[in-house]
Amino acid sequence: MRRGHLTTRQAAAHCRVSIPTLRRWIRAGALGAYLTPGGHRRIDLTEFQRFLRAQGRPDYPVGPAPRIRLLIVDDEPLVVGMLIDRLSDEPFTVEIATDGYEALVKVGTFRPSVIILDAVLPDLDGIEACRCLRRIPETRGIRILGVTGHPAMVPLLLGAGADACVTKPLDPDVVCRELDCLAAPRVPHSLTRREG
Repeated sequence: MRRGHLTTRQAAAHCRVSIPTLRRWIRAGALGAYLTPGGHRRIDLTEFQRFLRAQGRPDYPVGPAPRIRLLIVDDEPLVVGMLIDRLSDEPFTVEIATDGYEALVKVGTFRPSVIILDAVLPDLDGIEACRCLRRIPETRGIRILGVTGHPAMVPLLLGAGADACVTKPLDPDVVCRELDCLAAPRVPHSLTRREG
C-alpha cells in the first residue's frame, strides 16, 4: 500500500488542479490535512479517498509511492546542502553534479525527470548545458529549473530552454513550489517561465 499520506503536490496532480486550489479546499474544510514538524502539509490517504468519492473523482491508486528523479547541478556546497535538507521530506531521489559536463553524464546514467541547474558553473556553464539538453531528443522533455545569482541571466536561461528560473539567494519554499509545478507539468505555475 502507498504511504499513509500525500503531499499537496501529489494530491493536486491527481485532481488535476493547481496547488493553490487544493490549499483553498483545505482552508475551506472540504479536505482534511495536517502539518508535519517541518511545516509541510500532508493529507491522510484515507481522508483523501473520502474527499475524492464525495467529489465524484476517481480513487487515488494504491501501490508504492513514485519517486521523482531530481538532479541538482550546482558547485556551491552550501546551496546543495540546503536543497538536500529541504527536499529530504519530499518524494525525490536526488543525484548531484558540480559542473555542466558532469551534469550531462549524470543525465545519461541517472535519467532525471527534473533538474535544478545553476547558470554559473565551472567548465561547461549551465546555459550551454541547458542548450545541449534541449538539442537532444531523448533529453528534451526533462523539466529544468534554472538558478542564478544574477537576475540579468534569467532571460538567457529561459532562452536556452529552462522551464522556469529562480534567483539566489534561494528561498527554499519558492524552490519547492517551483519543483511542485515542474514535477506535475500540467499544473500551471506563476513564476518566470519559458513561453511555448
